[in-house]
Amino acid sequence: MHSARHSYSPHKRKDLSKEITVAILENDLFARNWMALLLVRDWRTRVVGEFSSFTDLSKHLETGKFWFDFLIVDVDQFGEHLKIREICQYLQSNLPKAKILLTGIQSNQRVLNQADDEQVAGYVLKNEVGYSLSWMMTFLSEECWVLTPGIQSLAHEINYRLPSNALVLEGRKAIPGFTDHEAEVARMAFIFSIGRRDLADELKISEQWSYGLVSELYKKMGLTEILAGETDLFSYIGESAIIKNKFKEIVEQLGSSKKAKDMETLAFHLLTMPEIVQ
Repeated sequence: MHSARHSYSPHKRKDLSKEITVAILENDLFARNWMALLLVRDWRTRVVGEFSSFTDLSKHLETGKFWFDFLIVDVDQFGEHLKIREICQYLQSNLPKAKILLTGIQSNQRVLNQADDEQVAGYVLKNEVGYSLSWMMTFLSEECWVLTPGIQSLAHEINYRLPSNALVLEGRKAIPGFTDHEAEVARMAFIFSIGRRDLADELKISEQWSYGLVSELYKKMGLTEILAGETDLFSYIGESAIIKNKFKEIVEQLGSSKKAKDMETLAFHLLTMPEIVQ
């Protein structure tokens, strides 16, 4: 197991009353680090543990000193031996309030058929989550049953009855008004917070040019105007009432600040925002 992550994030806010704690059960190091990075970068979520096997997770739960709100479980690592109900029963005995988010590379009927346990809070495909993992965790915390389009298609195909609180999210949303190149630069600068010098090295441009490029992206997204209340944020994020409510909370947290870290926080949330499919 990797130790809990407590590294500083520019997106962490002082008000942590709504912080969502997450543990990850994933045997692929790259996938585990990728998920942890996306969660750590968001002030709403905190990674408290990363595990490569259920045995490692069990050892920590048995101490009675380890807890989390949600456990992300990679269903692919268990193969044909996956028994979701056993994991659910274990959590029910040791951490009854914790919920599970199932994730995999491809939709799997065998997995979906086991997802009706009350401990399971959703089932998503990794490539459909995109950069929106922390958003999905916030919807889970509000007792939505989260899934992505591929899982929805499978459910319809096999006549699987989804919960009444099901919310279908698409995390591969394009950035409105951005070219592919601009979108990639924006992700490097705002999602992964790559420093301007490193960004310049990555793009093979001068450091001064990288500052100018990032400033142009800020301007194109209208971040200053949004924080100052001069631009209607909701015209940018669409009509979804759920997304609107979330952004109201975010903007209220930021206030009218024009500090670089707060502008970056707003950019992060806009760039990682999923689309509500249903």
